[in-house]
Amino acid sequence: MSSKQKHNVIIGNCIAGVTAADTLRRYGPNDRISILSDEEVPEYSRCFITYYLAGDVTRKHLLSHSKKWYSDRSIDLHLNTKVKQVDPKTRKIKTTTRKSFSYDKLLVATGARPIFFPAIPYDPNGIIGMRTYQDSSTLLKWSAPGKKALVVGAGFVGLKSAYGLIKRGVKVRVVELLPTVLGRMADEEASRRIVEKFDNHELVDVTLNASVLKAEFDGKHYRAHLSTGEELVVDFIVMSVGVRPNVEMLDKTDVAVNRAIVTDTEQRTSNADIYAAGDVCLSPELISGQIINNAIWPVAAAQGRVAAMNMLGFKAHFTGNIVQNSVDFFGQWITALGDVQATGSDIDYKIYATEKVYQKLVFRNGIIVGFMATGNVDYAGVIQALIKEKATWDQILENKYARLIPVVSAHT
Repeated sequence: MSSKQKHNVIIGNCIAGVTAADTLRRYGPNDRISILSDEEVPEYSRCFITYYLAGDVTRKHLLSHSKKWYSDRSIDLHLNTKVKQVDPKTRKIKTTTRKSFSYDKLLVATGARPIFFPAIPYDPNGIIGMRTYQDSSTLLKWSAPGKKALVVGAGFVGLKSAYGLIKRGVKVRVVELLPTVLGRMADEEASRRIVEKFDNHELVDVTLNASVLKAEFDGKHYRAHLSTGEELVVDFIVMSVGVRPNVEMLDKTDVAVNRAIVTDTEQRTSNADIYAAGDVCLSPELISGQIINNAIWPVAAAQGRVAAMNMLGFKAHFTGNIVQNSVDFFGQWITALGDVQATGSDIDYKIYATEKVYQKLVFRNGIIVGFMATGNVDYAGVIQALIKEKATWDQILENKYARLIPVVSAHT
């Protein structure tokens, strides 16, 4: 490798970008590192923003990296710096601040943003998503006992947002197009149990099999028109119907994009000097073998580390992960690992159900591919490892910790 000081630039300052920066500094002590972020605060745990809204964590807890963290590592942090365009031919980055940056190696870790509809457009005064520190701070300002809110979408972020709002005393209606909540995390029975938890709370109602056709501001409130014919009058709306990767700065470049950025196992894009990590890119899913947008924290951190090692000239590979998520509502946890909603003639299930606990193991051709649990999620990490190992039922029974899980012990 050349002794000339190289300039590694990272666009994005969440876990993928920060992990990459830390790795770059650890193994490339003489290189120059710059992080460009369109946000106003240093790195924070995006997983915690709904907990911040709920009051379960403080701002100090949420903001995990102080400016000193960057300066101690000689990392140049540029906040409020939105990238407009990347020019791979000149290796120049244009920003909305009119300042440009040159790079030797570039990592794009820009994440994703909430999707809005033309009939329910973004409105900084009353219709937003829940994706950033600023979003959580805005919702915190809007939240007060007696206020009314509509959450469109009952996926992972939608329900967590609703949960945070009701803990602030806001009356919330959640509207979901599908017949179940939590998207890929829950089957009908798990969904029923979660919905029951919400509906038992006086400040929230969940409406399934319905959509919001449009929302209008009448000068004081927002009037949302539902497919059921109902009209809701609320103070603000949270859109949670999915996200779109932030790839616009790569328009008119040779970087391949298929909705999200396409990378190889070294996190390198189709341009040899540009890498990508986190929610903005695609990655292998171990069970199906498909290349998907597996937008979860462990994947982003691992990809950031791998990208940094390869930017420095070492060899590292990200070979994939399984889909996984975990969350709690009203003291009840739900965990989903792998393909919990698999169906077909080659699929078999083992189920354990009591009034308080529901667990489900999913097998495809005798190989475990999924695990879902609510009410008792102990030893989920054991099942996660077994899924990655493509274990059979007999191999699961050989694991002494797996045998402690109710759904396993009930079928032995």
